Amino acid sequence: MEQFSLDNIIIALLFASDEPLAVKRIASVLDGVDAADIRESLCRLESRFGGEDSAIRLEQVAGGYQLCTSPRYSDYVALLYRGRRKQRLSRAAMEALAIIAYKQPVTRADIEAVRGVGCGGVITTLMERSLIRIVGKARILGSPFLYGTTQEFLEYLGLNNLGDLPSLEDLGALLEREAASESADETAAGEGADANAETRRASDAPDAAQGDEGEAALEASDLPEERDDPPGVVEEENGPSASTGGSAAPEKAGKPLVEGPEGESRGEHGLDTEPR
Repeated sequence: MEQFSLDNIIIALLFASDEPLAVKRIASVLDGVDAADIRESLCRLESRFGGEDSAIRLEQVAGGYQLCTSPRYSDYVALLYRGRRKQRLSRAAMEALAIIAYKQPVTRADIEAVRGVGCGGVITTLMERSLIRIVGKARILGSPFLYGTTQEFLEYLGLNNLGDLPSLEDLGALLEREAASESADETAAGEGADANAETRRASDAPDAAQGDEGEAALEASDLPEERDDPPGVVEEENGPSASTGGSAAPEKAGKPLVEGPEGESRGEHGLDTEPR
């Protein structure tokens, strides 16, 4: 480890980490390095990245240190993530989170009294996002849960501690910007969906035309063939028979005779075949 400077080692650790690193955490990784030396190195890095022309800044977030891009280059970073839908909190969730942040620890009834509406679903969402947690129970009737913010809440807002929370006026402006940005993203997503649908309809049009032509050809092939049979010949189930205008009764050759009760010979339908 001696061939590398402590500053560069800490930069590598901060760059590889997906969360802010506290001095204690860095000291546990760099066994044998004193915490005072780590703090001095971090101070040098803050000065090194603190220039106006630096695209990288060292920020204190949630009690630790984290490498961040400079706000001056935010427009270019936004181009990199253009088209991705941001996972923002709804306005109701932001309002409930603000009440918890400024009045913590707070019960659900206190939050609903400020907002004027129920907030059970909002509290569930904030807990699923690990932005709030249960910090205890109130010593009142029913012992309701008390809610407070988490370290993830500080990371979400880029704050080092709760003392860095903006004023209520700044918080209102932040909520307005979040709402406007969310509305703009929804509008852009809707326009993109309409454009994609129009493109699909245009690409499906030639295929539909070809499909209609194929169905027409298939229907034509299923039609019976026209036959040039001579007139007067009709093809029947048991073979062709000539029709001559009159219909001759078929001969009943070899039909059995049926004997009546008096010994008379009767035909097939019981008619006498000989006169009495």
